[in-house]
Amino acid sequence: MEPDLDRLFDFGLRGGLFPQFGETWKSYIEAAVLFAEALEENNRSERLRIALSVSDPESFCAWFLALGRCDLDLFCFNPKWGEQEQSAAEAIAKPHWILGDLRNDDFARPTDSEVRLISSDVTAGLRLMIPTGGTSGKIRFTMHRWSTLAASAYGFQAFFNANHVSSFCVLPLYHVSGFMQLIRSLLTMGKIVFGSVDTFDAGHVALSETEEEERFLSLVSTQLERLLRDEANVASLLEYRAIFVGGGPVSDELLKRAIDLKLPLAPTYGMSETAAQVATMEPKTFLDRKTGQGKALPHVRLSIVDDAGNILGVGEIGRIQIWASSLFRGYYGEDERKEDSVVAPDLGSLDDFGNLTVLGRSDRVIVSGGEKVDLSEVEQVLKETRLVSDVHAFGVEDGEWGSRLILAYVPLAEATVDQDLRLALWGKLADFKMPKMWLRMESLPRNEAGKIMPQILFERVSGASDS
Repeated sequence: MEPDLDRLFDFGLRGGLFPQFGETWKSYIEAAVLFAEALEENNRSERLRIALSVSDPESFCAWFLALGRCDLDLFCFNPKWGEQEQSAAEAIAKPHWILGDLRNDDFARPTDSEVRLISSDVTAGLRLMIPTGGTSGKIRFTMHRWSTLAASAYGFQAFFNANHVSSFCVLPLYHVSGFMQLIRSLLTMGKIVFGSVDTFDAGHVALSETEEEERFLSLVSTQLERLLRDEANVASLLEYRAIFVGGGPVSDELLKRAIDLKLPLAPTYGMSETAAQVATMEPKTFLDRKTGQGKALPHVRLSIVDDAGNILGVGEIGRIQIWASSLFRGYYGEDERKEDSVVAPDLGSLDDFGNLTVLGRSDRVIVSGGEKVDLSEVEQVLKETRLVSDVHAFGVEDGEWGSRLILAYVPLAEATVDQDLRLALWGKLADFKMPKMWLRMESLPRNEAGKIMPQILFERVSGASDS
C-alpha cells in the first residue's frame, strides 16, 4: 500500500503527530520548510546530499517533514560521533549540507562537496540512509525508499491490527529502531512523543490520551532494567500494547521478572537492512513463558539456510534468510539492489509453528592458535558463573595467535578480580578458549540501541598493550 504522503505530511507539519511539541514547533517547521524550498529552487537539475546531525527530536522531525518529499539523498548522522567516525561518515556521504538543531543559530552548515547532476540510474524521490556498523564498527549506510519504509510500517500495523500506531520513543532517531517509530506514527496518523528513561513519567503522560491498544514502547535491556529499579514505573509500563525489547541480549533474570510483573514484553528481531522489525513475539505469548523472537510480520517470510544456501528443517540451526518488501536497496555507494531476500549474519532456528529463535551472530567465531573459538559460547559460560553482570568476548589481530581472545566484563561484586573468573572457567572451557586478556570495566561501551561499540574496546586494548 503506497502512502498518501501529501496528506500525511500535512498532518505532521500542522503538529498533529506531536502532542508534546509546544510553541517552538511552528518556528522550527517554518525555518526547515523555507530552507527546503530554497534548496529545490536553486538546485532543480541536481541531486543533493543532506546529512542530519541532530540531537533534538523536535528539530529532527521538522527537518524530516520539510525534506521527506524532496528528490535527494538524506543521511542520518549520529550527533555523538567522535572526530574519526564523523570523518568516516562524511567521506562516504560527501554531503553538501550538514543540518543541526534548529534551536542553534548555525543550524545549516554547507560543505565543499561537489554537486553532481542527477544520475540516470537513480530514480526520483527520497533515498533515506540509515547508519549501521555491525560488529566490525565500520560505518555503512543502508539505503531505503518510501516503499520499503511503508512496507515495514504497514506490516507492523497489520500484525497488531491497530488503527493507529502511537509510540513513546526513547531510542535515537538516527538509528533504525528510533526512526521507524516516527515513520509508523506518521504513516498511520498516530502520535509520537520523545524522552528518556530519566524523563519517563513526563513522556508517558504526554501519550496518555491515546488508546492503550495503539500505544507502543521500544527499549533495550539496559533501559528496561533501569526502569524496573523504580516500582512506580510498573503501572505505566502495563499501559502499553507491547514493549519491544531488542538490540542485544536480555538476561533470563530480567525476562523472568517481566513475566512475574505481567509486563507486555514483545521480544523482537530486525535490523537496519530490513527497516526494523521482521519478527516479533506477541506479549500474550511471552507471558505464557515462550522463548524466542516470535513470528514473521505479514510483509516478511523467514527461512533458515546452511552456508551453501540450502533451506534447513524445523529446529535446525543456520543463517536467517529474510524475504521482505521492506528490504533495503543496498549500501550507499553501491548500485541499488534488486534481490528480494537477504541472508542475515545471525544464526537462528524455526519451530513447527514458524516461531524464530535468534541464537547469535554467525560471524562471531575467531581462529586463535589454529583453533576456532565461538565468542558467544565463551560469553555464555562466563554468564553462568554469575560473577558478571555484562560480558563481551572479541578478538584482535595478533602475530603469534592469529587472533587474540579478549574478554571485557563488568563484575557483579567489587571484590571480583580476573583470577576469580579464570578459576570459575577452569575445566568448563578448553585451554584454547580461555581469554588471553581480561578487561575489567565499570560498564561496557554500548550505544543507545544497546549494541557494543567495538572501537572503544579496541582502543582500550591498545592502551593496555602500550602501557
